[in-house]
Amino acid sequence: MKIRPLVKNILVVIMILNLVSCTFFSEYAKLERSARDAYSRAEYDTAVFMLARSLQISQDYDKSQILMADAFLMANRIHNNRIDELEKDTNPFKYDELTREYQGLVNLHEAVKNLPPVRHPKTGVLLELAIVDYTDELSEAKMLAAESHYQEAKTLSSSMELSQQKAAAKEFKRALHFVEDYKDAAQLYETTRQAGVKRIAVFPFEDLSGKRKRYGAVEELVVDQMVTSVMRDPSATEFLELISRDQLDRVVAEQKLGLSGMVNEETAMEVGALLGVHEIITGKITQIIYSPVQTVNRDYKQTSKVVVKTEKYKDKEGKTKTRKIYGDVEAQVRHYTRTTKAVIKGSYRIVDVRTAKLVKSEAFEGKSNFSTEWVTFRGDERALKYGTSKLARKGETIAPVAEEMVSRAANDLANSLSNSLKIYAR
Repeated sequence: MKIRPLVKNILVVIMILNLVSCTFFSEYAKLERSARDAYSRAEYDTAVFMLARSLQISQDYDKSQILMADAFLMANRIHNNRIDELEKDTNPFKYDELTREYQGLVNLHEAVKNLPPVRHPKTGVLLELAIVDYTDELSEAKMLAAESHYQEAKTLSSSMELSQQKAAAKEFKRALHFVEDYKDAAQLYETTRQAGVKRIAVFPFEDLSGKRKRYGAVEELVVDQMVTSVMRDPSATEFLELISRDQLDRVVAEQKLGLSGMVNEETAMEVGALLGVHEIITGKITQIIYSPVQTVNRDYKQTSKVVVKTEKYKDKEGKTKTRKIYGDVEAQVRHYTRTTKAVIKGSYRIVDVRTAKLVKSEAFEGKSNFSTEWVTFRGDERALKYGTSKLARKGETIAPVAEEMVSRAANDLANSLSNSLKIYAR
């Protein structure tokens, strides 16, 4: 009698071990299959990494052992062939790719160097994976890559053109990407970056929609949101400085100028001299379209078969039992849909202050859509389908007021404009 619990416990342990074994098997076998797929696509590095993980789980898994020998050989051959080609290349920036190739070899050999010896499962012959240390070659390639970008940056920085200074800063930054603290690249990057910063004044947009501020100062909201979004993005402000509205208002007030009609090709030189900017942005809101709230409804009936009662009965053996009685129930449903939307349209342009020429011009549009649904019903709630029941519990939702919808459209518009300006600045 005492043996049975022990036997039971042993069986439980065996079942657990079998379950764990199956789990691990599926994992390392799955990795091998994925590696085989990668190998068939000539993605040999990927195959090696997957096989390394497979063999870490089960070092005796023969399929992974055999494929590892081939995948590792092919991965090394591809990298070394590419390195031989690059060594003959005359492109001064070939060291960028050489760095990537040597980094690939370093990663490859790191992945397999701690694996147990791989032997052919049938012959037992050691399938030796020749491990090589490529760290010195990688370091040299990085140094040469950094130097090539450093020299290119020095050449570019000799020009006083803003675009050349910006390009020089990017090259100094690339040099630092390969070798941290390379020579004086960090200091020169900052110097050229500042020299390559484009200063742009964003002038107030004109509201030509004819709405007469019915929805507030939409044009000011668009500009303020756009400027705020750009200034919060470090990648956008690396080579861009936007002149604030306060600075603009101050200069305009000091010079006793009116903004109306001020920004055009004839006066761009004057504006640039006053503000010290390279370019100016002007824009106009041409349309503000608000669609009033509209609520429509439709009526329909839903039915369902449910338990309406239970009754007692005696079975063949005379035992008393209970059974369910089903019946149809229904509900009259009224389904409501409420919608509203706002659209703002306009355009902007960027003018070069030095040449008074149009640099960029683009139309824009911002949208805000609102839609909600809910239902009411009369009758038996059990007749409602799941989705209908959910809408009944949700209840009525009040639509945003017109000013809120227009404000949302203005935010959407500002985001679109800021994204466009960020791309332009980079």
